[in-house]
Amino acid sequence: MIETRERRKVWAPQPGPQTAAAVCPCDITLFGGTRGGGKSDCLLGRQNAGAQQYRSHWNGLIIRRKYKDFTELRRRIDEMITEGLPAERIGGENQVNYIRFHNGGRYILAAVMRSAMLTDFVGQQFTEIAIEEGTTLPFFYQAVDRLSGSLRSPHGVPCRMFVTGNPGGPGHAQVKEMLVDPAPPGRVFRNSAGQTCVFIRSTLADNRILCRNDPDYVRRLQAIRDPALREAWLEGNWDIFLGQAFAFMRRYHVVEPIEIPQGAPLYFSFDWGHSRPFSVGWWWVDNDNRLYRFDEWYGWDGTPEKGLRLTDSQIAEGIIERERKLGIDTRAITRFCGHDCFARRPDYFGQGLGPSTAEVFARHGLVMQPGDATREQKIRQFRERLRVDFAKNGADLAQRPMLVVYSNCTQFIRTIPAIPVDEQNAEDVDTDSEDHIYDETCHVCMARQLKIRTEPVPCTQSVGAWFRRARG
Repeated sequence: MIETRERRKVWAPQPGPQTAAAVCPCDITLFGGTRGGGKSDCLLGRQNAGAQQYRSHWNGLIIRRKYKDFTELRRRIDEMITEGLPAERIGGENQVNYIRFHNGGRYILAAVMRSAMLTDFVGQQFTEIAIEEGTTLPFFYQAVDRLSGSLRSPHGVPCRMFVTGNPGGPGHAQVKEMLVDPAPPGRVFRNSAGQTCVFIRSTLADNRILCRNDPDYVRRLQAIRDPALREAWLEGNWDIFLGQAFAFMRRYHVVEPIEIPQGAPLYFSFDWGHSRPFSVGWWWVDNDNRLYRFDEWYGWDGTPEKGLRLTDSQIAEGIIERERKLGIDTRAITRFCGHDCFARRPDYFGQGLGPSTAEVFARHGLVMQPGDATREQKIRQFRERLRVDFAKNGADLAQRPMLVVYSNCTQFIRTIPAIPVDEQNAEDVDTDSEDHIYDETCHVCMARQLKIRTEPVPCTQSVGAWFRRARG
């Protein structure tokens, strides 16, 4: 509950999920589900209540992908201030905003468009970090990891992270895997770091104020023509994927390492990089034409989109050494790379054009073939291999998709779920994203093509029952 000095109530959570989320003491809380569930008000309520309770010892942070996305939060904050919240909003419409309370508490509204911008918060300390609409961040994993380092208080204020979000968006798969899949809604669990986490599901039906004041809102959601979008926004179905390019989920697509069968065909895929990362993948294929990524080498320095700047010879030598350690150096391996590897490159010492990457690799005994780079075909093959038929498989991990990766392939697991679709073309990925592993993987997918299934993925609708609950 937020009150002014005259003890006049400005905001109080509604009974049900919003109240549970407003006072939840878990280290990481996800509050979300359907559109209109009261998530943003709850997020602001936590920040405002913390500032009133802990006064100058409270320093909160709210982040979103783009600053323009704060428009509604700014409007709501201004409304609360008009109604008596003892604070002021400082900053224009195109910069960081500071909400400063008369008692010295404050919180910040800041946009984080790229993962590299997360370093802006290194060395700072916040009592509560809120990620508004976490599913819009294609780098959600990195956001949680890096921002957690700034959650601290020298004054003993409890420090927590609060996330809101609905199904859909480039960060959907990451939010789902981290906070939705591990336990049923409302059940607290501990992550690998020992932090307490919980997913509190909100629905429009729980937002009685909105349902009462705008009863046609549910009808507008129901009228959405796209069935996947309607299912995600109206039902809060986390098995619907919107916004990110690929439906990648650890429970279906990641396996623990197993021994490579002696007779299995082996493949090697490569995407060149120098100032940006290069990517190497090793694969074997089973009798069902299923691809297994059993190892990888990602040429980065630990910072997204920053490469190791190795020469082609150094990369070739690294590949040979790794294959020796894997015990596959004496086996036949079919090797694919991009067409750019067959073009002559500038000499590393500034002496004109040198040999192509393929030529340098061949000198080391690594004979490469050009992969099929047809963009509209390769994304279809990649999606087909990742496809999971939920209606038939459910949680049965014995029926795996046609592409799986060993758990040691951490960079595949990190980057593939974060790749968003091109905003101008839903049948391509955003090429400004970290798509190097995707590009090299597609060489193998195109070499071992599957028949593309065109039947629609079934989805279960229960809109009628939901609508009756919302109206009741």
